[in-house]
Amino acid sequence: MPGMRLSFLSLFALAAAFAVGPADATTVKTGKPAASQPAAPAWATRDQLRECLAREAALKERFKGIEASNDAHQKMSDQVDAENARLEQLQSQLDHDSETSVKAFNALVRDHNLHVKQVNQDAADGRPAADAYNADMSDFNHHCSGLRYRVEDMEAVTRERKQAASQAAAASSSAR
Repeated sequence: MPGMRLSFLSLFALAAAFAVGPADATTVKTGKPAASQPAAPAWATRDQLRECLAREAALKERFKGIEASNDAHQKMSDQVDAENARLEQLQSQLDHDSETSVKAFNALVRDHNLHVKQVNQDAADGRPAADAYNADMSDFNHHCSGLRYRVEDMEAVTRERKQAASQAAAASSSAR
């Protein structure tokens, strides 16, 4: 039995050595190149910052126009809703036996239907501008929202923009 014990321990030590492997082995050969590390993100240039800030300013101006159009549309829609409420009230008080009353009410309904059609057309007319704005805003976000920039570059570009705006304002006021 002592001879078996020694060989059993030798076999165990040999198996352990194969399981662990050599201590200096650090690479595994798979036949495939190692994955490269992603490149460090590049800093945005001042030209990229200028372009993004200009696009952002243009989008803000377009949004003001869309917002004004939406406000006007909402006002029209509110007027149509109020007109509808008045028609419902008039209909509840309508003298159905009076041909004159019925004709007058029907004329009001025809006018109301024209107003509804105008509101619907106004909504349809405004949709392409809103869709184009949304597409441009999405493109802006895709290209500009993830930019990494140096603070000093942004400050320099912002100073340039403020200086250009004040010069444009001065030129505009002197032209009057």
